[in-house]
Amino acid sequence: GRAFPPEFDGPVKREPLFRILDWGVDRYRGDAPDIDWLIEGILPSETPGMVCSLGGVGKSYLMMDLCVRLAAGPGLGPSFAMGGRIPRRGRAVMITAEDSSKALHRRLDQILLDSEKEKLRDWLYIVPLADHQGQKSLMAVHGGDYVMTEVWDELVEQIVELSQMPGGIDLLVLDPLQAMVMADINSDPAAAAAFWSAISGLCAQVKCTCLVTHHMNKASIGGVEGPMGARESIRGTTSLVDSARWVMALWLPSREEREAAEVALGESLDPLAMVFSAVVKSNDLGMTEQRVFLRDAVSGLLNDATDQVADAIDANKRLSSDQIRACFDEVERRVEREDPFSGHPAGRERYLGNWLIREFRIDKKSATGYVRDWLSKGYLIRYPHPRTQRAQGLRAAEIRP
Repeated sequence: GRAFPPEFDGPVKREPLFRILDWGVDRYRGDAPDIDWLIEGILPSETPGMVCSLGGVGKSYLMMDLCVRLAAGPGLGPSFAMGGRIPRRGRAVMITAEDSSKALHRRLDQILLDSEKEKLRDWLYIVPLADHQGQKSLMAVHGGDYVMTEVWDELVEQIVELSQMPGGIDLLVLDPLQAMVMADINSDPAAAAAFWSAISGLCAQVKCTCLVTHHMNKASIGGVEGPMGARESIRGTTSLVDSARWVMALWLPSREEREAAEVALGESLDPLAMVFSAVVKSNDLGMTEQRVFLRDAVSGLLNDATDQVADAIDANKRLSSDQIRACFDEVERRVEREDPFSGHPAGRERYLGNWLIREFRIDKKSATGYVRDWLSKGYLIRYPHPRTQRAQGLRAAEIRP
């Protein structure tokens, strides 16, 4: 057998990680504690998470704005970001691998005045890795294993130091994920699991939230089917999403959705002017409802416009009694001129639904619904077109809506 020194009394028995008997149901009596929010209704504190979108949509800029709003806190500026209210001030650090300090300076100037920057001294730090030479990866492959690098250890040491300052640290942003690791994190579940294990450990150690940015598949350019479709469009192995505690997706609307908003708002929107978002995975609050962001024409920043767009679209789904009366008066005038409306979309310019869209700026789906409803209830009647063979026109019945 193995020989031990004379003074060796046997292996030292360590304390167990936990004691089952300490965690009886009596520990859970009474009301559960409320969620401590970094962003109310959106992002819980001390959460390892990910923000995903196509390149160019604006997630990095949105992360910078979140850092600014958090560092400012309520009372020093708009205390809203990413669709929710920021309840308290917090220290924020953003580390970006793609933008230089000059590019970051220009972006920051779109959000803050110099006088406002002074108020954020010691509360906001933005580190451009592009300005630094040398190894920048936080994770690499060594001997077939995924290991965190010395750069990661140095980062952790500095974050721990910040956490010991008055106020601690509330948010760390790493932008983007792919530039932070020298490993195939998109296709190997083990790489994703190793990365999130390190991030989660840091969050638990210093009691902060850590967000990384990541990309979505190009297949999502044509629009996705809501939050679940957006989740499925996130690039990489499913472990990348499953191992995170919180994931938000940003995606572009379909052309039809964007056109409906254009009609409702009465303004033209370019393909990147409108963006949908939702929390598509969260251990604390589940999947949230879809929100709508509109891009500011001057700064390029995405601003939450969910209520504004929803109210405009809802208003453009309904016709007032005066508008309905005007519609039926127009139907009668067209009959008198022997140029009646068509009751089918194939009638194109003659189609009554297209006239409703042009005249009252309601969306296509609502206009089509009105025409179908009036036909089914007998308010509109089809009859042979007076001048075109095998075509039909519309006339108004005596009973109207």
